[in-house]
Amino acid sequence: MTNFCGPARPRPRVTPRAAAATAYVTSLFMAALDTHIVNVMLPTLGRDFDAPLASVKWTVIGYILALAITMPAAAWLTGRFGERRVFVTALGLFVLASAACGMARSLPELIAVRGLQGAAGGLIGPVGTAMLYRAYPQSERARMTRLLLMPIALGPALAPPLGGLLVDHLSWRLAFFLNAPIGLVTAAMVLLAPAAAEQRQRVRLGAGNFATAAVGLSGALYVLGEGPELGWTHPITLSVAVVTIVAVRLFVAIELRAREPLIDLGLFRDSLFRYSNLATAFQTMAFLGGMLYITPLMLQQAAGRSPLIAGLVLAVVPVGVVISSQTVGRAFDVLGPRVLVVVGQSLLAVDLVVLSRFDGDTPLWAFCAAMLVAGLVNGMAMVGLQASMFGNIGADEISRAAAALTMNRHVSTALGVGLVTAVLSASAVTAAGGAPGAGRFQVAYLVAAACSAAAAVAAIELPRSMRTANATVPDAGQLKGVTETARQA
Repeated sequence: MTNFCGPARPRPRVTPRAAAATAYVTSLFMAALDTHIVNVMLPTLGRDFDAPLASVKWTVIGYILALAITMPAAAWLTGRFGERRVFVTALGLFVLASAACGMARSLPELIAVRGLQGAAGGLIGPVGTAMLYRAYPQSERARMTRLLLMPIALGPALAPPLGGLLVDHLSWRLAFFLNAPIGLVTAAMVLLAPAAAEQRQRVRLGAGNFATAAVGLSGALYVLGEGPELGWTHPITLSVAVVTIVAVRLFVAIELRAREPLIDLGLFRDSLFRYSNLATAFQTMAFLGGMLYITPLMLQQAAGRSPLIAGLVLAVVPVGVVISSQTVGRAFDVLGPRVLVVVGQSLLAVDLVVLSRFDGDTPLWAFCAAMLVAGLVNGMAMVGLQASMFGNIGADEISRAAAALTMNRHVSTALGVGLVTAVLSASAVTAAGGAPGAGRFQVAYLVAAACSAAAAVAAIELPRSMRTANATVPDAGQLKGVTETARQA
């Protein structure tokens, strides 16, 4: 049959929904790879660059710090240039920075390009989330949560053993090159898909907000990281501490007067949001910045295990998180957030105390059991924290509340790493490639346990039941919360 209407137009191979889902999953997957792979590689980096742990840790802290600082700029950039353009550009920078990490010839060079990588990653996550929300209506987001949860959880589960395998048998540099094919495939899918309709909202970018936030965060981490080495009363340490305090005070003053603040501090007037964030901060310091940072170091330096073995032990954690978040969620209406968080964080504190009794002769099955318990109880606490966090948040405030939560988690992770490293440095762990005794790591585990206990104390202020809150959790908050729980593992 002759077609008088001209040649048929080919159907697009990639739909906007498929592109958005791919962008969202891969952005979280790559972020998980870069966060958890490096933890396993730290002793190897110390040996290759002949650097102490106090210096090598900046490959982790620098990445997280840059991630936290640039993330609030995503709304301004997408309002000015569009979501797809910003996402592809940030993805390209992320891939280039990853390649530069793999080719770094010195530790300062690696730290610098890790910062660039984190800056690009800080844009990829929120823009990918926005693309997903725009592609799927609210009625379909819960279904998408269930479909995307497992691929998102694969990143934290695969990253440690993959990093250990590469370090043991090939080279740590290849771990950074892994982002190249993933990033290129993602960029191709986004570019091949028809552009989704989007309404750009112009957002003002306050230079003072960014400057004071960057100085305050960097200064706090510098004091924590270098204080044990220089001395807490050293003129440089004291000077940076003073500058940090001034920067934080200026940041708060600017934020309270800004029309479009980086973090809406007014949200913290609500006690439910305030105590949920406080508990989240301590929980993150104990779990992400504490246990997941200490364990691979202890296994390799004190127990003499290989990076692959250390990675396999860490891979048990996200298994527990996923199991717990899926099963405990069904009992949430009965137990309520207070019970879940207080019990979960109390059990995590006990688990960390048990870990503090481990040494180089402790069998691997004991480490694996402790990691599984940590994942189970942390997932239980995360369900309660996420629901209570958004309990009184209205639909028009959900994006600002989510931004504050994300910033809180990144900053708390960096602070946790800085605090734990300060403890290790003060305990005379001076060489990342050495073989220090387990006693120094045991002290670090106790510090992490104290943070977890502080989270449990803060959670006492949470309601027994969400029926006492003014609103239920919005669907957008549920989507972000469940995926953040899986990614955080």
